[in-house]
Amino acid sequence: MSEFMRQIKDDILLIKRDFGYIDEKIQEDEYAFNYWVLSRLYNMDEEIIPSYVTDINDKNIDCFVHYEDMKELYIIQNKNYDENTPLNRENVSDFLTTPLKILAKGEYKRSNELQKIFNRVHGDSEYKIWLHFYVTNNLFHNDIDNLIENFNFLDDRVQAYVGVKLYKLDDIKNIYFGDRFTNKVSFTAKLPTRVSATSLDVRPKDYGMEWMIDLRYVMVNVAELYSMYKKALECNYELFEENVREYLGTQGINNGIIKTLRSPKDRENFFYYNNGVTIICEQCKTLRGSEAAIESHSKNQYGFELKNPQIVNGCQTINSIAEVLQYYSEEKIRSEFEKVFVLVKVFIFDEQTKQEKENLDKNIVKYTNSQNGINDKAFASKRNFFKNIQEEFQNRGILLLVKPSDKNKFSSVYQDRVKFSELRRKSSKLLELFGLDDSKLSNYMIPLEKMLKVLLAFEKDGFAAFTKGSTVLKPNSPMYKDFSLKIENFLTIDNMLRLYLLYSKAEEDKKISMDKRTPIPYYLIDFIGNSFKGKSFTEVNDRLDHLFSDEKQMNEIYEFYKNLTAFYTEEYCRERNSDYNIMIKQDVSVALIERCINSAVRFNCPDSVKKFLEG
Repeated sequence: MSEFMRQIKDDILLIKRDFGYIDEKIQEDEYAFNYWVLSRLYNMDEEIIPSYVTDINDKNIDCFVHYEDMKELYIIQNKNYDENTPLNRENVSDFLTTPLKILAKGEYKRSNELQKIFNRVHGDSEYKIWLHFYVTNNLFHNDIDNLIENFNFLDDRVQAYVGVKLYKLDDIKNIYFGDRFTNKVSFTAKLPTRVSATSLDVRPKDYGMEWMIDLRYVMVNVAELYSMYKKALECNYELFEENVREYLGTQGINNGIIKTLRSPKDRENFFYYNNGVTIICEQCKTLRGSEAAIESHSKNQYGFELKNPQIVNGCQTINSIAEVLQYYSEEKIRSEFEKVFVLVKVFIFDEQTKQEKENLDKNIVKYTNSQNGINDKAFASKRNFFKNIQEEFQNRGILLLVKPSDKNKFSSVYQDRVKFSELRRKSSKLLELFGLDDSKLSNYMIPLEKMLKVLLAFEKDGFAAFTKGSTVLKPNSPMYKDFSLKIENFLTIDNMLRLYLLYSKAEEDKKISMDKRTPIPYYLIDFIGNSFKGKSFTEVNDRLDHLFSDEKQMNEIYEFYKNLTAFYTEEYCRERNSDYNIMIKQDVSVALIERCINSAVRFNCPDSVKKFLEG
């Protein structure tokens, strides 16, 4: 079985376990694969998937996705093949012609919803209709590639753009760990100000400054920013999607912001104290007179309308404003905060600007935040790779803390007893297996950096975890590029999670040990990982699956390695006339590990341990 197929099969088992009640056909692998594609590649909630699965082997359509806001319709065919079954050219050829012909005639019977959507959108030239074909191996022939390349659907009834993409297993893996499809909400917001004099408008062509980009510096009342924040929430629009700082609660830096806003005497000085807010948007339209005002009685006579704004610096400011203003009525906000302003910088990045100023928008995000104490790790952890692993952990009832604000966000979300109960249900067997307390939300949270250090101890050694762990999220470091961004090549999602929880078990035992030093959690993971060196992805994950398949067996093996870390420490320090603090700063001695294992096996060693050591 190929590496990524194993991940797909693990996920499908999870889908069958958690969502079998939705549809009895989900127990069939081929049918469940449709659920996997829609949930893992298109971010669709499993609860609503049944309406989007047409059936298997039905007019070359297995399922569909409609992103109305983005004006995109995806018609999907899935082939859950083993690694030795080649894709048939005829299957692809039929998929490129049959579905669209039947839909164009209005004769598709399997899904009334799909036919209705197609009827509504096929005449809209702004719409995109995509034919997506997925096959779970890499056995493509050149004639299939040529078929895709030469595809051109011509039908006078269909004015929408029609495109086709064929995804082999390697492509599917890239989507799974990279840019998954999603329905991005389009959002427009007003940014009013008093008069044109309270705005610096840099229009490059008008001012003979062609090297600049289009930008605005605007003096904005906090009430207007709060209004934009509320409107984004109502529209389910991610206003802070590109922000690496996000909201870190009401502690630290926010206390000063909140204290100033709450002070009737000091709040008018807010403009002088605050560094301001930075926004990137796709379009910016100038507003004058009454159209600039959000409310009819507003004093604003100038301003801007922003398309798809992203607050890339100033999340702390906006959330702190919301924290204070939410307790005031609309009328009180206008009167109490009339003199409270913020400087807002607006950078306009239309498609042309993005092409001409490649990466400038990303650098603005990076540098405007790096001045505010956001380290490299925050930028590294923003990658979709880690966000998607976070989503898979959450499917298993565990919360991976990827962004700096995740701990605060999850703490807030799971205060809800119903949501916490659902989290607990998903992960109950896991936490029970490792003897971890399932009543504490903290036991459900895993910091990304710490998880990567644990996996580093397993894949490399404990010394690397102790001495190089600080670089696992440092952009451009060898450890980040060659290890952190490639962990899916070593372990499945389930085994990443299990190894971390085994580490947590060792941490808990260390806290209650007599010396408060053993077991050494990184060494325990290292010593287990040492027996996997030189093994293939399949061999490693097969053995780990077996290790964690039985609680009694796992605990016997765990106890053996737990005692081994103490034995190793004792022998290392005795032989080298050293101590614990010096030892953990030195390379781990593989020869000493093997001697300690051989000595330990001579004693009353359970059969499960002997079999594990034999591999």
